[in-house]
Amino acid sequence: MLAGACSPPAEDLATVDRGSAVMPEDRAVAVARAIQAAPAATDSILAASGLTRAGFDSLLYAIAADSALARAYTEAIR
Repeated sequence: MLAGACSPPAEDLATVDRGSAVMPEDRAVAVARAIQAAPAATDSILAASGLTRAGFDSLLYAIAADSALARAYTEAIR
């Protein structure tokens, strides 16, 4: 997880929308990989993805709360 606020503001909360064309775990994996590749550009990567640090944390927490999403994220991030 990224360092940031413990409880993000409501407008930054990520929602898990299974009807979306891009699954939340796929989005999280893409952002995490981009951040791993260029940690100094974290804020720019998040902004380009429509996220804040708190929003990315919220997305990761939402994924972790759903066992199927957590399993998919864990398998994809390897």
